[in-house]
Amino acid sequence: MKNLLKFEFTKLFKQKSLYICTAAMLAMSLVGLLLNNTLANNPDFNMAMPTAKSALLSAVSSSSFTMICGIFIALFVCTDYDQQTIKNVYSRGFSRSNIYFAKYIVSVVSTIVMFAVTLIFTYALGAAMFDGTAESGNYSGLIAGQLLYCVAYSAFVFAVSLIVKKVGISIALAILGPSLIGTVINLADAFLKIKNFKIGSYWLDGFIGDLTSLATDNSRLIVCIVLSLVYAAVFVAAGYFINNKQEN
Repeated sequence: MKNLLKFEFTKLFKQKSLYICTAAMLAMSLVGLLLNNTLANNPDFNMAMPTAKSALLSAVSSSSFTMICGIFIALFVCTDYDQQTIKNVYSRGFSRSNIYFAKYIVSVVSTIVMFAVTLIFTYALGAAMFDGTAESGNYSGLIAGQLLYCVAYSAFVFAVSLIVKKVGISIALAILGPSLIGTVINLADAFLKIKNFKIGSYWLDGFIGDLTSLATDNSRLIVCIVLSLVYAAVFVAAGYFINNKQEN
């Protein structure tokens, strides 16, 4: 397993898509910061001056992190199968299970690294551009929740990519999959009309709004964190069992 992880990490840092996708995230974040700065300095909009901390909380959404990270994971996971180089890995005696979890570990590390780079970049630029007064709140808890939300999202894309094993389809599902599921859940909510309960608030797409708001209370934050961990575990387990049943 150690040699397999070393092989996967070596391959990871040779992937152009890692740097391209990270650069795309930073570019999106920069555009968002510039837009907020322009609006805040325009008296017609009467907008409060943002802060470095508020920029930090909005970094994931403003950088389109989950979508771009999902695209990267789909590319990283499926390339070996699309190019048939996975046969060379099998020929070295590595089992299907070892390959699955090695790729997953690398995917999680990639997600965490891109998350950290995006937040550091956004915070540094926000500190340079904005001079508003930061509100008090549970910033560390919200950031931790965002990280686990992103890990859960990447677990979904990872599992789908290992099942489908086709770059194009995996990228499409990375972009549209969670939103389509969210749409179905919202339709179910509209049909059921249950008072004081929305199924959609317990799906991934229902988390990010709460995880970027200082108004979110601790109970809701805990729900988002716990369910993110549960979803990540379910996606990885489901992908593992389905992948093991496949022939290729």
